[in-house]
Amino acid sequence: MYDQITAMAKEIFERSVARRRDLHRHPETGWLEMRTSAVIAGILTELGYEVLTGSNVLDGEARLGLPSEAALREHANLIRENWNTPLTYLTEEMEAGYTGVIGILRCGPGPVCALRFDIDALGVLEDESSGHRPAREGFASLCPGVMHACGHDGHTAIGLGVAEVLMSVKEQLHGTVKLIFQPAEEGVRGARAIVSKGHLDDVDYFRGTHLAPLTAPMTER
Repeated sequence: MYDQITAMAKEIFERSVARRRDLHRHPETGWLEMRTSAVIAGILTELGYEVLTGSNVLDGEARLGLPSEAALREHANLIRENWNTPLTYLTEEMEAGYTGVIGILRCGPGPVCALRFDIDALGVLEDESSGHRPAREGFASLCPGVMHACGHDGHTAIGLGVAEVLMSVKEQLHGTVKLIFQPAEEGVRGARAIVSKGHLDDVDYFRGTHLAPLTAPMTER
């Protein structure tokens, strides 16, 4: 199985890079990750996962630091009118700030493992100089004053890659895997609403991720 996983990881590498760059071009801050959630939901659905979105992911009353209704409407209009948005999986609840997605893979009896990937961007102005690779190669932020400055575009792309790999070896797995794509990580706002909804109540093992480019030479893709 490990050889199969390694081969699959190599197979999806370029696709994962393309996803990460697409997400980098379309950054969304906490509770505004509407397009991001639609992209994730679409990929997981097409892979064959059980997919939860909207109020099935979040306890609405437990969301912290929710933007105003006007800000939510403004962003929904932006992604509908100006961005290449997969409207098939964009829901009214996402547009109301119920962002984030959970993909569930059930593989019979066994432990429940949750893998968490955060999806939000930061209110940071991206460098537009030629020395900045996204600007130089055409995948810099399309949202002025917002960018993926903390690697959550990479986290999301990794999570979707993991989803592909796990589905490819599903028949060799036991137990249940929950892939949690968490909104509003910045400012410590998003996890509470997922926990309050009960998604971790049956989890035996939980793992989070974070890119750490300073531990090795940076080879940003």
